[in-house]
Amino acid sequence: MDRTLSLKIVGVLALVQGGLALLRAYNWVQIGSNLFGQGLLLLPVLGVMAVMRGLFVSIVALLYILFAVGALLEKPWGWWAGLTAAVVNLLLVFSAVMQGESLLQGLLWSVVPVILIFSFFSHKEEHPALTRA
Repeated sequence: MDRTLSLKIVGVLALVQGGLALLRAYNWVQIGSNLFGQGLLLLPVLGVMAVMRGLFVSIVALLYILFAVGALLEKPWGWWAGLTAAVVNLLLVFSAVMQGESLLQGLLWSVVPVILIFSFFSHKEEHPALTRA
């Protein structure tokens, strides 16, 4: 497959993953804000934790979007954002599955990061960020 076509496909996948992650982050913030007004101590603390998780997921989503823009424009500066987002996303999925999240849902959230990491390392001889020494 042509290198630019595969880069654009990976960029579109990352854009979709970033958009879905932004929706998930919004959901976490909404859950957290609903918990703020309930109870005296425990539920507002859980609300703060939910909002913080939502903010963390939104940062990962923005890294995916930054990578997608860089990939679609064929700029080498986007790869660090994509690799960082993929690794952090896989760590978040692993953490969620260890805390009792559905394995199927974890596998669905892992597809794009695995494709991204595979794409990054399968073309490392052509990749400008890896060939600079």
